[in-house]
Amino acid sequence: MEKSTRFSILALVASETEGVVRRAVEEVGACELRVDAGETALDAVESGDQVDLVLLDPDAVSMATADGIAVLKAACPSCEIALLLGDHDITMDVELMRLGAYDSLPNPPTVEALALLIRGLMEKNETERENRAMVEAMGQGRSQTIISHSPEMEKVLSMAARAAKSDSTVLITGESGTGKELVARAIHLAGPRKHKAFVPVNIAALQENLIESELFGHVKGAFTGAMADRTGRFALADGGTLFIDEIGEVPPGIQVKLLRVLQFGSYERVGENAPTVSDVRIIAATNRDLEAEVRAGRFRADLYYRVNVVPVSLPALRDHRADIPYLVDYFIKKYAIKNGKPVKSITGEAMARIMRYPFPGNVRELENVLERGVVLCRGEYLTETDIFLPDEAEGGADDAPMPPGGYDEVMSTFERGYLTKVLERSAHNKSAAARELGINERRLRYRLKVLGIE
Repeated sequence: MEKSTRFSILALVASETEGVVRRAVEEVGACELRVDAGETALDAVESGDQVDLVLLDPDAVSMATADGIAVLKAACPSCEIALLLGDHDITMDVELMRLGAYDSLPNPPTVEALALLIRGLMEKNETERENRAMVEAMGQGRSQTIISHSPEMEKVLSMAARAAKSDSTVLITGESGTGKELVARAIHLAGPRKHKAFVPVNIAALQENLIESELFGHVKGAFTGAMADRTGRFALADGGTLFIDEIGEVPPGIQVKLLRVLQFGSYERVGENAPTVSDVRIIAATNRDLEAEVRAGRFRADLYYRVNVVPVSLPALRDHRADIPYLVDYFIKKYAIKNGKPVKSITGEAMARIMRYPFPGNVRELENVLERGVVLCRGEYLTETDIFLPDEAEGGADDAPMPPGGYDEVMSTFERGYLTKVLERSAHNKSAAARELGINERRLRYRLKVLGIE
């Protein structure tokens, strides 16, 4: 059965609380509500039906709080659990969240507080759904997918997901090696043109005198050496998506013709006067600052505004370091399988060395380093001797060097530093810090307590 797109709530509450729950759901709207009490109600989450949020009053189901959370999470790992508790404190909240609770509210809650909780979870679910779709699209027919555990990359995925729903021109910016083509393919595969062709062309890889012919095609005899008609990339992408990589390298003369395609939906092959209708979605990418190029007169302002309808900016790897351990794990497994190597993971010392390095070549450079390391590794774990990095660049990252230790220690050390910086930026306002991180404030408080930050 196809999963419902409506937000499903199961309320295991006492009768005196039911009225508050129903009023909160009515205020929010777009929710499906089932209210029940008694231990038999737990069967609802075991039936396979969609349940997004369980409102649990442990007293109403005659069950200890920890047991209730455990049972619900075992039956429906994906659902969120909000507890209604008559008497609790922050210490108890921390422990409950460790057990798997999303949040806790006074029992009975106010309509406003419960409605706020539901709206927040609905927004969270929608963002996660869109991001999952983008990740899945990025992996379709490709050997590489995108790894996203940081707020910076989650924002990218969210913007890309929204861009995919339209047919507007998208401009993807970012340094070389950040994955611009991967994101472009994902936008195509998540959009209405996914069953048509995705045609890439890298302008920087073409000789300047061949760019026009490559894009628009030519007829026989159009120029010296044109021995036959040639189909251009626009024609190959008809009905689908044309990905123009390094659009900042397009010569001024070709910029005029590219602008015409975007304005009027037609172009002319080289050596031909008859227009050809173009039904192509354009996704462009560049590692240049196109606004600066416009000011310098090297890129047409009108073309820039036509291309930059939906901007998607990819951060450099140094700006989303929280993803590095996950990328490391992904690439090690990928190249261990590809090369038939028994490599399982990486030592803490080697991970610390990777975390210190600024990776000017971004994810592409990290992948190259790890592929080489896996190929040369003689054991089950990558060590410092397997990791080849330019010595002069080491220690160039903004973050302080990571101490040696196991994988968990390195991860905790990084998380501690990352959360500390976010707190400093928000002047230690935990609500503001939680919003920046995209997490619940109680979860933030829990992580701070676990990591010994406060």
